[in-house]
Amino acid sequence: MDKETIEKFLGMNLFKELGLEDIEPEIKQSILDDAAYVTTRGVWIRIMESLSDDKQTELSEMLKNDPENTEAISSFIKKEIPNYEDLVKEEVATYKSLLLAK
Repeated sequence: MDKETIEKFLGMNLFKELGLEDIEPEIKQSILDDAAYVTTRGVWIRIMESLSDDKQTELSEMLKNDPENTEAISSFIKKEIPNYEDLVKEEVATYKSLLLAK
């Protein structure tokens, strides 16, 4: 997926595109929660795939030993995966495109 396509999907109001803009706020929140879960899983998979075995082990140890230290975990990820923000944007855009294709 190219940068232009990613930006298009990121800027898209998913509820409007799906014709769901008038649904109840609780249902919207549920959909957003599900989307966040799926997208987050995809991001974590891509993070782990991007790291060497040694770095995967290092990150796993950080997550196991000090999962509340989000600053250290975030710094590690951003250091080891310089295109981390692009990776997240791609994952969100991919999820939106899949929803719209159905």
